[in-house]
Amino acid sequence: MRFLVSLVVFLLVLPLAFMAAFERGLLDEYVLDDAIPAEPFIKAELAETTSGADLSRRIGAALDEGSYDDAVMYAEIADYADMPLDPEIRARLDEENAFSRRVTRNTGSFVTGFVTGEGGDTPAFMGAMASDLTVVGDVRDIGSEGTKLVRGEEYSKMILGLSVVGLAATTATVATGGAGLPARVGVSILKVAKKAGTVTASFTRDIVRILQEAVNFEKLGTTLRAVDLSDTAATRRAITEYADTVSFAKVTPVLSDVAALERAAGPAETVRLMKYVDNTDDLARIGKMSGTLGTKTRGIIEITGKTGLRAFKTAWNLVLIALQYVWAIAGGIGALFATALGRRVVRRRRA
Repeated sequence: MRFLVSLVVFLLVLPLAFMAAFERGLLDEYVLDDAIPAEPFIKAELAETTSGADLSRRIGAALDEGSYDDAVMYAEIADYADMPLDPEIRARLDEENAFSRRVTRNTGSFVTGFVTGEGGDTPAFMGAMASDLTVVGDVRDIGSEGTKLVRGEEYSKMILGLSVVGLAATTATVATGGAGLPARVGVSILKVAKKAGTVTASFTRDIVRILQEAVNFEKLGTTLRAVDLSDTAATRRAITEYADTVSFAKVTPVLSDVAALERAAGPAETVRLMKYVDNTDDLARIGKMSGTLGTKTRGIIEITGKTGLRAFKTAWNLVLIALQYVWAIAGGIGALFATALGRRVVRRRRA
């Protein structure tokens, strides 16, 4: 009896205690975060918080609202979690994915995003990023926000500062054979996110503080007052010369984290994920989560309410995973028992 109790403690209580301590960060000095795979815990959490029926409802609602990106995201989560979708919902999704529908849906949004730097869906975000990556967006935004600065009007320090950093990063990218590209991508993502309204107030304060150290706004104002901001060529030349004074020391790590998130989740999803970022630590944590979940990240955050991989690694989820194994083992033993019993019955009948 004592051996049985000890075995139960060893197989159940100790692992649960370990997970509880790990979740609270008490084992950070001894256990690497990556030492415990997150995927089983994520799937256990999804099994507790959603179902095929719930995901089918979400997909249907997204399609009704014209949010094709969201519909695809929920379908990917269903596939990831092995949850069957309603056949009618699958058919609707396949219909929306037809080539003609995609062309009609994407073309207008891309052009709008390229011209305005704004948008609400993937093609528009891609268009906005394309304009920034060709420097068109930076010059456009410097002309717009710089004019307000010169006139003494309220302007966006975040947009203006990022645009100046963007031009400086473009110069660095060309000069170094591509080394400045992550910063260039990070600038474009943050500008599009700011215009889309997905950047939180607290992260805006953080990035503006960093930009104030990178860009001397007082000196920038002097430069802008000496230029005809309606002349895009003159504006670009003046800011390109000014860009030599930009300090990348503190802004580069943030922009690199944004670029890493973009590589994992894609540009449009990165823009949308910014609404969960309140500080640079959040940015790094969600970036790591996206490295595992890719374009499904936002949907899983919305469904579970968890914004980091560690948040899934709870003692309760360990119980759920353990129960799945126990059930599988019990089923296997039951099958063996039933097979043995069946053979015995057959032998008796033959006898």
